Amino acid sequence: MKADIETVIIGGGQAGLSVSYFLSRLGREHTVLEKAPLPANAWRNDRWDSFTLVTPNWMFRLPGAEYREASPEAYMPKAEIVRRFEAYVEQFRLPVEFGVEAGSVEPLNSSGYRLQTSRGEIKARNVVVATGLYQRAKIPAFAARLPQNILQLGSGQYRSPGALPPGAVLVVGSGQSGCQVAEELYQSGRTVYLATGKAGRAPRRYRGRDIAEWIYLAGVMDRTPAQLPSPQARFASNPLVTGKDGGHTLNLHIFAREGVRLLGRAQDARDGKFYFASDLMENLARSDQFEQEL
Repeated sequence: MKADIETVIIGGGQAGLSVSYFLSRLGREHTVLEKAPLPANAWRNDRWDSFTLVTPNWMFRLPGAEYREASPEAYMPKAEIVRRFEAYVEQFRLPVEFGVEAGSVEPLNSSGYRLQTSRGEIKARNVVVATGLYQRAKIPAFAARLPQNILQLGSGQYRSPGALPPGAVLVVGSGQSGCQVAEELYQSGRTVYLATGKAGRAPRRYRGRDIAEWIYLAGVMDRTPAQLPSPQARFASNPLVTGKDGGHTLNLHIFAREGVRLLGRAQDARDGKFYFASDLMENLARSDQFEQEL
């Protein structure tokens, strides 16, 4: 690994690899630092076994390797996503340094930046931070007060219903991941409790087209951060849809009819008891309203 380089890209996910692709085409000196040992780390290690993309295959658009095959309206499974990332790095010979973690970045007067990495110091004239969003589980403080005999997992650690010990399951959070996991669990025969939040529902299809296509055609994905209603809008929950079994809407009302015990927001845990807010009806109304507005 060179100690002095024109551009360093931190993160080897789709954003970092896309930047590397364009810099490679321009013949610009650069390297990509990826702390994982293999490509597609988030897809490979932080998704459950039955995971699929929630956007149709035609929206898989790594530059130079856009999806052009026979199933544009299907939803790509986890193993296929990983395979395509592996092939992408190899096909375009992208200069990815796997197993290298960037610990800090600091300016060097006007001459660039100094990076401290797990393999030593690097000086770079340009740094691109492509570490992505949602990379760290948000664990409430009260989780530390749960009894030791209760297994706690983030959605990135969950793999399948059969990998959990016997018994009922509480899913905390009704965002896209929470609802997909809750659906798989109750369909497997588990008793499921779901602590709801503010995520909104979306129709999987509307007037014969996937909702992702309508969002794309409306220009929603072309907005820059400055065009969002607030900086925090970047971190808003994604709409409740899934690509599993051909794709469908995730609807909390249907969950309730099929046996899921819906609860308000998880507030606290102490003395062996869970406490929930009394906002279930408000959360359901918010999810319904989101769909109508969309």
